[in-house]
Amino acid sequence: MSTTEQQQLPSREELKERAVEGHPITTEEVSKIAKTETELTDGRGPIAGGVAATAQSLKAKQEHFIEVASEVSHKPVEEITKKDAAAVESAEARLLGHRPPKGSTAATIQSIADKNERLMSETNKADDA
Repeated sequence: MSTTEQQQLPSREELKERAVEGHPITTEEVSKIAKTETELTDGRGPIAGGVAATAQSLKAKQEHFIEVASEVSHKPVEEITKKDAAAVESAEARLLGHRPPKGSTAATIQSIADKNERLMSETNKADDA
């Protein structure tokens, strides 16, 4: 593959960076990358572990994170649990490739879950008194 041909595809690192920054990877984008990769390999198809495979993997991780975060965000705030927070954190970590930072969706959900747990504990103590 010549340098000119390689420039037609984003690098795996560029795709990862864009995904982490919130750029949604679409089915159309994955298809276009796979088609270009197939053309650049003289019809042998996408390369295992290549750009098309990376794009597909990131797309799946984005979709999973959005699904989990959406499911939790549609719950009444007072019903968000530590289990919900762990699910969001896991999905976000898979997408980012590392633990979600402060200010992330996972951190926000964790904060809500912590507050709910404290309130529940205080309520139970008051009921026992």
